[in-house]
Amino acid sequence: MELKRIIEDDWPYVVSLMPESLDTLCVSKLAMRRKREISSAEDYLRLCLAYSVCDMSLRQTAAWATAIGICQLSDVGVLKRLRQACDWLGELVAQWFYQRGLSAVQSSWPMRIVDATTISRPGSHGTDLRLHMVMDLQRRQFVGAELTDSSGGERFDRHAIRAGEIILGDRAYATNRGIAHVLGNGGHVVVRCTWSNIKLQTIKGKAFDILRVLSTLDRQEVGDWPVLLRHENHRYRLRLVAVRKTRQAAEASRQRLLKEANKKGRTVMKETLRAAEFVFLVTDLPVATLPAPEALELYRLRWQIELAFKRLKSLLDLGNLRAKDKRLTQTYVFAKILGALVVEELSGQALDFFPWGFRLYRKPCFPVASLSVVG
Repeated sequence: MELKRIIEDDWPYVVSLMPESLDTLCVSKLAMRRKREISSAEDYLRLCLAYSVCDMSLRQTAAWATAIGICQLSDVGVLKRLRQACDWLGELVAQWFYQRGLSAVQSSWPMRIVDATTISRPGSHGTDLRLHMVMDLQRRQFVGAELTDSSGGERFDRHAIRAGEIILGDRAYATNRGIAHVLGNGGHVVVRCTWSNIKLQTIKGKAFDILRVLSTLDRQEVGDWPVLLRHENHRYRLRLVAVRKTRQAAEASRQRLLKEANKKGRTVMKETLRAAEFVFLVTDLPVATLPAPEALELYRLRWQIELAFKRLKSLLDLGNLRAKDKRLTQTYVFAKILGALVVEELSGQALDFFPWGFRLYRKPCFPVASLSVVG
């Protein structure tokens, strides 16, 4: 899709997708104090998307806004308005997620996937920001997001957990603290782990040697062992579920580990190379509810969020930042996310096609906590 269509030809439809309280939110988040240079929240949003989604410079954004009659601002004036917009745009993203995910009726086993992706500033070769997101698996929709600096780690306990839902996560989330957070709030986990980042015990309370137990598995055999997890004087009953990889898959995993370690000047522990022969995860769901093979198959669905992140990054170049100023960076990222969500809806909603180009009604806006900006 031609990205300029978002702010030009498709603009009436784009506006119809936004919360009905667009103007109220704009004022309440102090993005717009006076309607002197920019007369409406719609024009303000259009300015933000032009800068971020279309990757215009500040000077180009100012010239474009003047040409189409939005406002007459210098590049410094545009910078000032964009810096003021970050909290408002974060709220719009939160409202978007809420209206398309959180307000929907859930099944008896709602499943959510949590993951994060890194974002780099211009000239940076490391992680400057981290975008944490939650996906509703049944609907293939993002239903939550949080933007932190590089110190914001991938943790289950940064996300609100609802009783009865199953949370899927990769190895970064497999910590005693994080799993206890999910279970303590009535949720369930299916989370992949490593041999060292989680401390498990046998049912009798002795240390559980993951590598020794895994070594007993034959080819194509699925293992399932009861274990205990302790955190702050609480005990949680879990299952360790594992399968041995094929020789080719195991060798490919070892080579990736060695290549990454060589790149960073590190040495891979022999235990890590041994563990690379297996895929293993923990879950609190009983075997009658989730047999071991099904637990492993369920974890495969976590790749849905990986694919979604790749779409977002490739669609609007989300993985790189042009902005260096802190608040301008937040505006840039949130406008990118909002633009990507709009593009996906414009591209994928064939049944919602309107010959006149926009909705005749809007979904009601419900109260929702603001999207968190940390750091």
